[in-house]
Amino acid sequence: MITKYTIKPQSGHQTVFRLGENGIAWLGLEILRLEAGETWQGTLADVEAALVALSGKFAVAINGARSAEWNGLGGRPDIFSAAPWAVYAPRNSRFKVTAESKLELAIATAPCDQDLPPAVIKPEEVRVVNVGAANWRRDVRLVIPPGSPLSQRMIVGETINPPGNWSGIPPHKHDQITNKENFLEEFYLYKAKPANGYGVQVGYKEDQEETYIIHNDDVFLMQNGYHPTVAAPGVTLGYLWVLSGDSKAYNIVTDPRFDWVSSAEAILKEIQR
Repeated sequence: MITKYTIKPQSGHQTVFRLGENGIAWLGLEILRLEAGETWQGTLADVEAALVALSGKFAVAINGARSAEWNGLGGRPDIFSAAPWAVYAPRNSRFKVTAESKLELAIATAPCDQDLPPAVIKPEEVRVVNVGAANWRRDVRLVIPPGSPLSQRMIVGETINPPGNWSGIPPHKHDQITNKENFLEEFYLYKAKPANGYGVQVGYKEDQEETYIIHNDDVFLMQNGYHPTVAAPGVTLGYLWVLSGDSKAYNIVTDPRFDWVSSAEAILKEIQR
């Protein structure tokens, strides 16, 4: 159900996982860590890419059927401080990243057969939603929301999970194509605050159960099953999440044992007014 990866503590470029390996059909992930003034170049074939600055400032030049160049992007010190800057790079393009400060950049990729224009997403364009209630309240940042024309297949966002709280509640899944559900692969790239803190990643479906300790710089790829998360007391979890499938329709089903959650949220929010 879940495959765990850990980002290596090294500078430069690294591939966390790639399309086609271990049955992965719809997502790839690379990490770029550069010092100020360093550059790195990437080439995209039949894939689209979302470049999300986890920390630091950068410039990017994209060359292809449509070209674009931006500088002064990013600037947040970490994922916990503010919404991100992000760049969409279209298929069949080349891009050059230049670090304008110490930089950590996530590069998510997905198969693509449409020619879309390059785009930059500013923090003020990221919709921030207060989701849940009680000990499953969290903040969700929608970078490339469901239905967005910016990408063909990717949905991109971040979640800030407060200490002791759950996210992914009510537990949901998206591992079949039915009239209610759409198949979407998804990964979570975790940061912990403090960095030596931890959380717990749960995965389950029918008679299968998996539980993992979440550490800073862990990545979890979800291909099926329900996948809620909880942060340890005193630990804030921030994570970048990306979904992709043949269709990016965000059709999910929730665990019926948690059907009460929506009603409880409405009551709790009414009480708090």
